Amino acid sequence: MMIGSLLKEYRLKQNKSQRKFIGSIVTQSYYSKVEKNISQITADNLIGLLQYNNISVQEFFNNFSQKSDDSYRQTKELENMMIEAYYTNNIEQMHNIKKIIHESNLSEYDKNYQTLMTNGFLALMNPKLNSEKLTSTIKNKIFDIPSYTQDKLMLYCDFMRFYSLSDNEIITRNILKQYQSTNDSNIQELILAIVCNILIFSIENDKFENVSYFLNKIQNIKTTPQLLFYKIDIEFFKNIIEIKNSNDAGKINKCKNFIKTLQDAGMKEYSNELRKFIKDNF
Repeated sequence: MMIGSLLKEYRLKQNKSQRKFIGSIVTQSYYSKVEKNISQITADNLIGLLQYNNISVQEFFNNFSQKSDDSYRQTKELENMMIEAYYTNNIEQMHNIKKIIHESNLSEYDKNYQTLMTNGFLALMNPKLNSEKLTSTIKNKIFDIPSYTQDKLMLYCDFMRFYSLSDNEIITRNILKQYQSTNDSNIQELILAIVCNILIFSIENDKFENVSYFLNKIQNIKTTPQLLFYKIDIEFFKNIIEIKNSNDAGKINKCKNFIKTLQDAGMKEYSNELRKFIKDNF
């Protein structure tokens, strides 16, 4: 929930135009951008607006906190649904998620952001739905976030396919440099997922000269239950690369054992994707 969206709710409840709501505290053009969550409002101006319109400051921030928690919970649920639909290649479900977003009580900003995410996943699932405008918008959204925060890492990891292998290698090197000594398990999980994608793209492009650099950089990340899936994934793709470099077809059996482990753990759809990956690359 953004401050501007909540201000707009209060203004509409009082049946006021923007001009009447702001008085002489801020300009209408500036305030219009605040309501659209394009511009941020200063603390002084926000409190001034609340007092001018007889809105309790405590009530406003209590309401903001509650709505923020609700919005955060909704967006996380939507993102989890998107990830599941993407990894099970369920295009119909992804379209249903777009309808859920449209009918939700999220702010317009959050609706637009979640819809962009859904369109991005749909473009990955069906390249015919991709466009230069969509790719550019997602790239800009990623790099509007000033540093490699957890949110930025998650967004980048989801849409690495919109970048070339060389661009991904440069970006990933910067990420590894920033988090070379992190003990945050959530960040470590994202780093492993990103490196896993680098291995996949390297195999698809048949370019392996930089693979050892990325594998060496993640050697010190200890295996934990939270990280086990990506550790198995990385070993799988590492073996594929070794087979391609040495023509040691015997390692295929090791890859098949990894697939069986994942299937036995209940990841049937993903196991089938790995089988298809082997078939497509040999």
